[in-house]
Amino acid sequence: MFDSTTTLPCLYPMLYINSSLKFKSESTQQAYLQSIKQWYDFWREKYDQSFCEYFREHKSNPELMIKEIDSFILYLENMKVVDQKLIRLGSNPSINYNTLAHRLRVILSYLSYLLVTFSQIHGRSISPKIDRYKSVIHQKSDLVKNLSSNNHKAHKNGTNFKSLTEEMQKALHSIISPKALEPLFKSKKALFRNFLIVRLLLNYGLRTGELLLLTLNSIKTDLKTYNTYLLITDTHDRTDTRITKPQIKNVQSIRTILLDKHDAQFIRMYINNIRSQDSKSYMLFLSLQAPYAPLSKSGFKKVITVLNEKMKSKYPQFFDTNYVDSIDKISAHTLRHTWAYIMLKHSYESYLNTHNKAKAMENAIEGLRKMAGWSLNSNMPYLYASRFISENANLANIQRITKVDTL
Repeated sequence: MFDSTTTLPCLYPMLYINSSLKFKSESTQQAYLQSIKQWYDFWREKYDQSFCEYFREHKSNPELMIKEIDSFILYLENMKVVDQKLIRLGSNPSINYNTLAHRLRVILSYLSYLLVTFSQIHGRSISPKIDRYKSVIHQKSDLVKNLSSNNHKAHKNGTNFKSLTEEMQKALHSIISPKALEPLFKSKKALFRNFLIVRLLLNYGLRTGELLLLTLNSIKTDLKTYNTYLLITDTHDRTDTRITKPQIKNVQSIRTILLDKHDAQFIRMYINNIRSQDSKSYMLFLSLQAPYAPLSKSGFKKVITVLNEKMKSKYPQFFDTNYVDSIDKISAHTLRHTWAYIMLKHSYESYLNTHNKAKAMENAIEGLRKMAGWSLNSNMPYLYASRFISENANLANIQRITKVDTL
């Protein structure tokens, strides 16, 4: 890579190649440089400045670089055109997402290298924010996975969404309900505990780690109204004996959620009647067998797997790729997508009573962002709520056509 103005090699890419890729093949180095070049083209087009120049000036606090990662993803999806109004994540049929994911992994690796190599002086960080920036880059790898070809299998088969329709939600509830005619789990205790788990995921959009981090102290009431709240935080509980301990995703994940009265009652019923009183752990969800250890990630996954298999056997039409609203599988991620869709739709329709459509959507997305625990610069609200955004756009288009036809 050369700077077209100075005709000299770009400093940081050259150092990156010499440091991290010198033992890679020539073709691999070339592929990496092609990806880095796209990042430089993006930066030049948006800021009319060389990225090397920017980083040299701001390497002690490269906040803008981190914020622009999501914009760069959209830039690649939009055929290398900077468009501030674009809303698209994983929905461009003309894009090879396997290639896109590879390019993004290169950029994340390159930016991580810059932070690690040039933000230190004698082993000490120049800025206390550097570690947080490193964490953000690590988290972006999850978004890259969502954009990879493996995770776009559904798109190729004609499925465009990961959230459940209203009919699917009713079917899921009929299966997981403690009053189901065909109980999904053998024991009543397992049935109620797992029903509560699914209900919390679907009603509040909790991440798996957030659910498994809940403790008895996570349930709080207020003195004025006696409403019940769920505190989402990293507990650092010393009684947690799990080998793979769940973690809070980021600072924004720490939040307080108001519980529906029925859900508060269900939690109390579980604590008083289902959860073992003999356990030494303070974690909320436990194994139902002695020594009543905290529910592990593998134990949680088994619950979701049983639910998924039952749904597929009883309602195969929901997974039929001949239908545009079919789904690939039931997972904790699916339930979070579904919650995001329901939340955004309800908030948007509520705001329409006092705001125009643009402002209503803006406020609804901001509310969703806070409830879900996303950072201010995250594009995840658009990704999770893609079904509603698509339905809203399609409805507007049909209304436009209908209006033209009646003229």
